[in-house]
Amino acid sequence: MAFFLNHGIKIAGIATAVPDNPVPVESFTDRFGEEAVKRFSEGTGIRSIYNALPDQTASDLACAAAEELFSHEPVDREQIGVMVFVTQSPDYRRPSSACILQKRLALPMDCACVEVELGCSGFVYGLQTAMSMMASCETEYGLLLIGETASKLVDPMDKSIVMMYGDAGAAILLKKEGKEIVSTLLKSDGSRYKAIVLPAGGFRDMNPGHERFVCSDGIERSLYDIFMDGTSVFSFSISDVPQTIREYYAKTGTTADDYDVIVLHQANQYILKQVVKRIKAPAEKVPISIDRFGNTGGISIPLTLCDRYGEISDAGTVKALMSGFGIGLSWGVTAARIDTAAVYPIIKTDHCYMEGRFEPGKY
Repeated sequence: MAFFLNHGIKIAGIATAVPDNPVPVESFTDRFGEEAVKRFSEGTGIRSIYNALPDQTASDLACAAAEELFSHEPVDREQIGVMVFVTQSPDYRRPSSACILQKRLALPMDCACVEVELGCSGFVYGLQTAMSMMASCETEYGLLLIGETASKLVDPMDKSIVMMYGDAGAAILLKKEGKEIVSTLLKSDGSRYKAIVLPAGGFRDMNPGHERFVCSDGIERSLYDIFMDGTSVFSFSISDVPQTIREYYAKTGTTADDYDVIVLHQANQYILKQVVKRIKAPAEKVPISIDRFGNTGGISIPLTLCDRYGEISDAGTVKALMSGFGIGLSWGVTAARIDTAAVYPIIKTDHCYMEGRFEPGKY
């Protein structure tokens, strides 16, 4: 079992950012018809999403979140010795966007920068990766960044997911302090990799044709568009995920009653309700942000925390159970004590790193 114990490392701050481009689901009425949009919104709970601007990337959103975090937390950037960036929307095929973020955020050359390609499980996996690296070195501080612009990878006529994916970025400051133990349980099942997949553009098939074809769900796509087998993903989400949370309960000797808040990946409203029922959690302990931000992948957990506590100044320290799950298939559960005074309001940003755009013959 991939069960990890992290000693003496805490979450010291959380900031998140969304593009300054809100998109209400009603705006899709002309494209799909009023009835289809209504059915989608009622089924998923999504009323609006935020889509990245044309030149805005996942690293731009993560960078904005990090700068917001630094504006509140008096940490010397020279003391950050580990930075992990989680994304499936990198700036380039090469080099790693983590190295570019190291430059943009003025982190020291002594900072080890790593990029992790994971989606909806990215917060839990990224947190464990960063904490494991910190535990093995002398650094006092670490930084976990997450960014996603999945909206740019969806066929605009795909009514099953074009209204679902929101874009966002997150920054989580980690600090060695105290005797707190953060325990994490991670799982993956590559045998189901086709459940959520974008086939084209990788090195298996770099330049296939752009012809459109009807997929198994009756929707036309090309190989350059995200495909999601909704039935398989739903089954996984309401079976494997609750089972793993119950395993986590057993491994840690806890129940839902031991946590102040239970933050689940914001897949869709119906899935959330089913998971909550199966893990025997009170609905009031499970905050919802998908209605206003959509499915933001790995950012959805920190985004939901910022949505819940960012505007509250006196909530104190909470014990949070957190579970991310999705593409891969990949999923995990973790828990940590979080000082809500260090959980900051969600910001909107239109920042784009235009210096990162290459022009033919100019490099």
